[in-house]
Amino acid sequence: MNKFLKIAGDAACTVGCCIGVGFLSGKEAQAFVGNVPNALLFAAVVGLCNFALREFCRRANCFNVEDVCKNLHPICSIWLNCAIVLCCFVCTVTALAGVETCLSNLLDVRARLPLFAFGAAVISGVLTAANLKTLKAVNAIAIGLSAALLVIAATNKQPSSTAPVQPLQPIVYALFTVTMNLGITARLAADCSAKENAAASAVTAAALCLTLVAILPLCDFSAELPLLSRLDVGEKRFAALVLLCAAATGLTANAMPVAEFVRSVVPDKTLSVSLVFTLALALSSFGFDFALRFGYAAVAAVGAYVVLRSVVALFRYKKRPLGALIF
Repeated sequence: MNKFLKIAGDAACTVGCCIGVGFLSGKEAQAFVGNVPNALLFAAVVGLCNFALREFCRRANCFNVEDVCKNLHPICSIWLNCAIVLCCFVCTVTALAGVETCLSNLLDVRARLPLFAFGAAVISGVLTAANLKTLKAVNAIAIGLSAALLVIAATNKQPSSTAPVQPLQPIVYALFTVTMNLGITARLAADCSAKENAAASAVTAAALCLTLVAILPLCDFSAELPLLSRLDVGEKRFAALVLLCAAATGLTANAMPVAEFVRSVVPDKTLSVSLVFTLALALSSFGFDFALRFGYAAVAAVGAYVVLRSVVALFRYKKRPLGALIF
């Protein structure tokens, strides 16, 4: 029972960090999934990549992004670490932009200052400075609220439609998802066995797939917010609360590696977290659609490289301790 609860808790933590504003609003389904076969492809790539990364972190004793980089590239680990940290920062900016765009459209509020993004940044800053146990607890709440929102959306008749999405897009989305959760993945995987890592990866992939399959028929892909366009005023207010909670957990996963990197220069934990979110909040003004178009692909490219190196390491050092890969 304890092992089952550990696997379920790890999977829930990962899933909760994946289900952000773009996921729940239907924007990412519109841009990267579009139909059920693509949702299955997305889940398969997430499951396989997540397992490869979890196993690499377990066997190489990696507890954070810096450890991953040192084991993959001992000589030039700083450059890989900078690339991953930059990707996580892009994800943080994207999430903040998504919060502001989606909640402003949902509640029909136009403010000069990014008030919704600021609120999400404050909540996420507190979670980033807290421990993993706190994040897991908030993730459990976010998942429960997200499930309730899907039930509400299902009661509103939506036109069943599909979006014209090429099969490459769900792969990009999957690699983006895996990369933005790398800091959380390393923390969770290092203390798990190989079977636990496999089970957690499978449960994560299945949960994300089932959620996407549930979301797709509820979406109106001609609308600005495909999943939420037909909610009434009261339902939209509840949806705004759910989106804010979901965004906070995803933002925390994104910001953790960035804050750790900044902490090597600015030792104060609170100050380093504040600097990260202040800069991300300023850059989020470029907008969510801009990030969807350009940011996801860049992050996916770095994620693909990290996953490939991890897979090579697992095969090359299958019967002996993992060492540095230099080639």
